[in-house]
Amino acid sequence: MEKPTICRYCGSPVVFTSNAEIYGREYGDGKCYLCRNCKAFVGVHPGTDTPLGTLANAELREWRKQAHYWFDQIWRKPLRITTRYKAYGWLAEQLHISREYTHIGMFEKEECEETIRLSKIRIEKYKKQRSEIFEWI
Repeated sequence: MEKPTICRYCGSPVVFTSNAEIYGREYGDGKCYLCRNCKAFVGVHPGTDTPLGTLANAELREWRKQAHYWFDQIWRKPLRITTRYKAYGWLAEQLHISREYTHIGMFEKEECEETIRLSKIRIEKYKKQRSEIFEWI
């Protein structure tokens, strides 16, 4: 993942800094890339300066949060329809992108919208199948 140096939203410099500038105190390993002008930012992998995804403004961060909310239900308890690994493989296939690029932190609004739509369908299908099984018992 390329380290951002110029903000993709406003063209201002991006700095590698403490995430306390965003949250008021440090969270996790406490580092991020931040545009101090428009407040777009991206966190980093623990113990590194490698971005978790691409720089995101408030709107895109909200889309990514929603995409994670719906998608993560596929592989997390209590539903845990499948494993995390298989869930990401399924999503890559559905979005017609390589697994290497199937990271919500790299997604734009459109990929987030599609991830939400696909995840909701998969969750509803799973719940319907489960309810049909219990009707037979």
